[in-house]
Amino acid sequence: MKKKRKLKKGIKISLFTILFFAVCATFYSLVANKSSEMLSAMDDFTFVNDYIFDNYSPVMNSDEESLIRPYSSENISLYRNYYDKDATSEEQEKSIVLSDGTYIQNSGIDYKSNESFDVVSSLSGTVTNITKDTLLGDTIEIKSSDNVVVTYQSLSDVKVKKGDQINQGEVIAKSGKCSINADVENGLHYEVYINGKPINPEKYYDKVIKEANK
Repeated sequence: MKKKRKLKKGIKISLFTILFFAVCATFYSLVANKSSEMLSAMDDFTFVNDYIFDNYSPVMNSDEESLIRPYSSENISLYRNYYDKDATSEEQEKSIVLSDGTYIQNSGIDYKSNESFDVVSSLSGTVTNITKDTLLGDTIEIKSSDNVVVTYQSLSDVKVKKGDQINQGEVIAKSGKCSINADVENGLHYEVYINGKPINPEKYYDKVIKEANK
């Protein structure tokens, strides 16, 4: 009766090593081919948001941003201030809007210039609404956080659309006019709401919005 020949330990290890790498190579080849097929198939699709792949630019958390002015031009002046209940009678009188025979307390700031100027987003956020109003003019609403909403009115040449993600300082429109400020050709009505209540933006410029939110 013949004895069975046993492989030496070193030869066994070599065979197992060769077999292991052969299996890995086969698996890698299958995965690579499948991935190539999937990428080729993706070329035939049209994606709703191309920026997901090509032009994506993350929006900064607006709670960490300081509120900046909604314009970059230096030739801007204040036309009508925010109505502050603690202001003097003279200051309050200059913050009243007359519309259709009714006096309204100004809930924002009105800026003007002798020439057209860019309107920029004072905080990062999402465009939640765009409207055309015969009284207020073109309006953009941007939600910057769960508690902060900023509106821009009296606009022209609106450059964004509803749903757009906007970075702070990005140009969103040009100055324009509205019926309330009929004597202003290049104006901007600007409002900031925190927890649903309007604030005086002039008191919050260059302040971190999460601190102003306390």
